[in-house]
Amino acid sequence: MIDLPFHRAAAAALALLLAAAAGACRKSPSPAASVGGPTSAPPAAAAATPPPGSPARAESGGYPFTAGEKAAVQEFLKRHTELRVAAETDRGETDDGDLHNLYGVYHAYFVRGDVNDDGVLDFVLAFVRRGEVRESPWFSVVVFTGRQRPQGGGEFNAGTFLERDVSLARGDVSIDRDAVLITPDLSDEAVRRYRWDPARRSYVFVRGDSDTEEPPPVSRT
Repeated sequence: MIDLPFHRAAAAALALLLAAAAGACRKSPSPAASVGGPTSAPPAAAAATPPPGSPARAESGGYPFTAGEKAAVQEFLKRHTELRVAAETDRGETDDGDLHNLYGVYHAYFVRGDVNDDGVLDFVLAFVRRGEVRESPWFSVVVFTGRQRPQGGGEFNAGTFLERDVSLARGDVSIDRDAVLITPDLSDEAVRRYRWDPARRSYVFVRGDSDTEEPPPVSRT
């Protein structure tokens, strides 16, 4: 004959053992999931952020360069490490409000146009020597002519110097038809013009209606 109270006590003890075993089998959250979430990889936005001071941003000067123009400028700066792109902050006190109203978009040291009459867009850009004092920097003006058939060398030919170490803090560069104009001071009427001569394969200084091979002495002016 089975003792009923003893049977009930054994059944209760067995139930307690089964409940404890079931609790031990439950999976506890992993430390990684409770602290760092399901993955430990950095966010995609942080991984895609370019390093500070990258050359493409540092040398743009704030101008709306196309990809081809930017590549030409970067290649030029590799060969002339003493220079940097002239920026609007290199300008002195000038009153060029009328130019902004006339052109809509006006950059004193960057201009596009067809300077050699080949039907391909070129651009002119000014550079400044690195380390120059902001109040009195010296500029160099460079022409980048577009390639009629872009190849492995890029969309533009290597830059050609028109003038070196000149004062443009109160002036600008511009294009008038097929001539490049360098104006040292916008308040002065003195303008230096350069035109491409296909026979000489070079830019010549234009004095009035005639072209001359030698420009006036303009270095450090």
